[in-house]
Amino acid sequence: MPTLHLIASLGVSAFLLGLSVVLAGPAFDLTGFGPRGGLHAGALPQFVVVVVAVLAVISAVSDLRRWWVTRTDASQQEEAFASPDQVLKVGGGVLALLALYVFAWRPLPFPVITIVFVALVSWIVAPPSARTPRGLTIIALTSVLFSLGVWLVFTYILKVPLR
Repeated sequence: MPTLHLIASLGVSAFLLGLSVVLAGPAFDLTGFGPRGGLHAGALPQFVVVVVAVLAVISAVSDLRRWWVTRTDASQQEEAFASPDQVLKVGGGVLALLALYVFAWRPLPFPVITIVFVALVSWIVAPPSARTPRGLTIIALTSVLFSLGVWLVFTYILKVPLR
């Protein structure tokens, strides 16, 4: 693993840990479980904060270990998985869509904007071989089912309306 990739990985892990620490207070201020064991609106944010923190630590440790093993043994070196140009195009496209998603959140209903967002992000990150009519059908179906599933869980189970 090149040192630059390690630094980037550790930076992302540190950012996610910091974000988890900042969001832990508000998440755990919400009621997660009821007196009889039922889920409340705080259960999902608490779960997400804990899982993100744990996965960030696992990712950092895994990358540190991989870097340590491959730093001296040239035969263990990994080839670059994407060119910087490809990373900028895909990353920039996803960030631009995320900015549009946040902007469109208020005027458009959650299910509609989320279906469009998930479908476009899936299309951007899908390999060219998956951009066939069958692959696009799978992307569209997955986007609809995932977005509606999230909306239904929040609106009807957690009682947190998402418009």
